[in-house]
Amino acid sequence: MKTKLFALALAGALSTSGAMAATYSFGGTGPLDADGGAVNTVGDVLDMIAVDNDSSVRYDDYMSDGSDSYWAVTGSGGSSSTMIIELAGFAGSNEFGVYNRQAPHERVELFAGADSAGDQAHLSIKADGSVHVNFSDTGVDFGSNAFGFYLDSSASVGGGIWYSDSSMNVDGKDHMAAYQGDDSEVVEVGGNAAGLWTDNEFVLAFEDLNCNTGCDGDMTDFMVMVESVNPVSTPGSLALLGLGLGLLGATARRKAKRA
Repeated sequence: MKTKLFALALAGALSTSGAMAATYSFGGTGPLDADGGAVNTVGDVLDMIAVDNDSSVRYDDYMSDGSDSYWAVTGSGGSSSTMIIELAGFAGSNEFGVYNRQAPHERVELFAGADSAGDQAHLSIKADGSVHVNFSDTGVDFGSNAFGFYLDSSASVGGGIWYSDSSMNVDGKDHMAAYQGDDSEVVEVGGNAAGLWTDNEFVLAFEDLNCNTGCDGDMTDFMVMVESVNPVSTPGSLALLGLGLGLLGATARRKAKRA
């Protein structure tokens, strides 16, 4: 199995909902970290990008499933993405990018198998919905500013297309864990100058194999840092919110009548 780590600066906005019921092992094999040990867990990767080699964001600090399903571009309008490390098993064929929340089959690739550590990309979504990568119109238009992330490992045996919305995955499993910055961590990504890992930056960690046929759940197969993004509510959470507000209103009306 291949392991990838990327640093990605995108642009976006997002909210929270849902609860993660994942059983990740967060293990694997990898290169040597700054202390000479093997980089074989998400925690190792987080420590590796921390300037002091000891990240304050721990491997089990991932967001709940559902709260990381969809994202949206913030007022910055777009940002660059930088691949910082790649361990290739499936690297020659895997693709990473974003998909249209309203039409998930509409996908826009940000990194392809030929890309390697240090490569950069720039994503922006215009007011008319047109999606631009590296300042060029991709010809794909999203129905709104909201999008999801995907990893496509379907060219490899045991792989598939894995969406940030776990309800869309063929094995029914959550294949992406998201880690939010805490405004206290200084990180260095892809040879760029060190900077603060702010709370509008997230590390996304993917599992690339079908868990019905044999995945290890290590979540280190593909990792990116996304910048200037926040979550947006899923349709299910909005429906639940509306139901809750409706129940509160009905209860208030009943109490008013009894009074």
